[in-house]
Amino acid sequence: YTYAMTKRMLLQGAKALQKQYKLNWLCFVPSTLYGSNYHDDGRQMHFIFDLIRKIILGKKYGRKVELWGNGNQKREIIHVKNFIETIFLLLNKKNEIINIGSKKEYSIKEFAKIISKIVDYDHKNIFYNKKKYVGSKNKKLDISKVKRLVKNYEKKLINEEAGIKEVIDWFLEKKKIKI
Repeated sequence: YTYAMTKRMLLQGAKALQKQYKLNWLCFVPSTLYGSNYHDDGRQMHFIFDLIRKIILGKKYGRKVELWGNGNQKREIIHVKNFIETIFLLLNKKNEIINIGSKKEYSIKEFAKIISKIVDYDHKNIFYNKKKYVGSKNKKLDISKVKRLVKNYEKKLINEEAGIKEVIDWFLEKKKIKI
């Protein structure tokens, strides 16, 4: 909650500077970012990294994986490379808020199946604990503006399965895990 408030306060500050000093600003709002080289130092992870970690460890140790909620909550991800490339394409814009997301959202179950397929883990060994905190039911951004501003925007996006495989390969190499 404080993170969202901080972003809103920064936006209001940028608008105030623009009004008072005629400074230009851009506010890029990404869906959940993912890609290799993510932190793994104990800080809270975005859901996609936590899913990858749990399923890889489930595969490595031959155990069930527990995920919170019923798995039907939906999330949208965008590869960090796509996010950065899009920012560079939009640097000529002024005083705008631009959502940068992907073309689709997936349920947690769908993400878990994609990850399980990549690491050869039986997704039927995933237990969805409905008694635990679920979070919001969906988090899809309206990306109509970015699609209008960037020609062939959706065609430039990294396929989620390929992007997730890249993260899995990075994670396995970094942790020196053999599965």
